[in-house]
Amino acid sequence: MQNKWEVDFSLASGSSLRRFQKNHAHEYASCLRNLDRVIMLLDDGNSLRSLNRNPSFFRSEKRGVYRIGQTGLVGAKETRLYVYAAEREKVVYVLGMGTKESQTTDINDAHKAVKNLKK
Repeated sequence: MQNKWEVDFSLASGSSLRRFQKNHAHEYASCLRNLDRVIMLLDDGNSLRSLNRNPSFFRSEKRGVYRIGQTGLVGAKETRLYVYAAEREKVVYVLGMGTKESQTTDINDAHKAVKNLKK
C-alpha cells in the first residue's frame, strides 16, 4: 500500500474542466491549490472526517463526495471542485467542477459517479 495520496482526474470530463479553466481561470487555480492543501493534510495523517469544514473550503456533500471551494478571491464566481476520496487506495478522484448555480446538478452527478466507481 502506498504512503502518499494521489489525485486521479479520470472520472471528470476533461473538456468541462478545460472550459471552466478558460472561463474562470482564477477560481479554477484556487480550487486546485486548495486540493493540493487537502492532499498535504491527508499525507500528514489527517482523516477525511477531521477535515470536514476544517479547512473551511472543504465540505462533505454526503455519500463520500466532498467539495473544495475557492478561497482568497475578491468578487470571484463561487466555485466548487467535487472529489471522492478512496481511503483504502489513498486516491482522491476529481469528479467535476461547478458554480453555485449548478450545485444541485453537480452534486447529483458526483453521487452517480461515486456509485458507478464502487460497482
